[in-house]
Amino acid sequence: MRCCFVLTCEQVQAALSAQLDGEPSPLDSDLIDVHVAGCVQCRAFYDRAADVNRLFAFSDVEIKVPDLSDEILAGVESTWRRQATTRTLNAFLSRIAMVIVGVGWVLWAIALLMTNATDASSAVAVDPYYMRVSMETVSLRCAIGFGLLFASWQPRVAGGLLPMMGALWMFSFGFAVRDFALGQLNQETLTYLLLVLFSLLVLLWNWSVSHGWVYVSSLIRSLGAAPHS
Repeated sequence: MRCCFVLTCEQVQAALSAQLDGEPSPLDSDLIDVHVAGCVQCRAFYDRAADVNRLFAFSDVEIKVPDLSDEILAGVESTWRRQATTRTLNAFLSRIAMVIVGVGWVLWAIALLMTNATDASSAVAVDPYYMRVSMETVSLRCAIGFGLLFASWQPRVAGGLLPMMGALWMFSFGFAVRDFALGQLNQETLTYLLLVLFSLLVLLWNWSVSHGWVYVSSLIRSLGAAPHS
């Protein structure tokens, strides 16, 4: 008796898929080849499946990406070290400047106190109003000097002294402009004005080195930020 076995396209395509995937084929390879040779649809299916299989095989190839982490970290570390060195140097110099200006204030107060003691016998020196103003001037200069010396020892308080020195400079500069307009600006007033300005600048210098730029940059970003709707 003769047996006739007819293959369908679905069976052949399933067998082709198994072959391409590396799985056991349910059909003999000779039968599959004979069917594919005479079937346009199965031959096209095989070509498409082979292309897809090659595409996935290519995508599975590991592409070696160079490890640039060491170079990146080296660049960041060198930049950070330069910034840290600059910040440390500026902090040290600003503290030295505060010591110099603070000592200048204290020496000026001592000089004024000695001048008052020398002129104690004069009629002007014994005037109660003059003596009170002189003592207040000595106290103010000593307070500024000791404040700067303390800020050089504890830099975290420099920001707290800024509003006081800013207000002192503002009013002193205003009165100096008035004295200049009236022709009454003398050397002592000019020295006092410059010393107040130097005190304000060294405090601002030290504050900006420690954390002032963080606040300033944050304020600039907040002012430039777009409002939320």
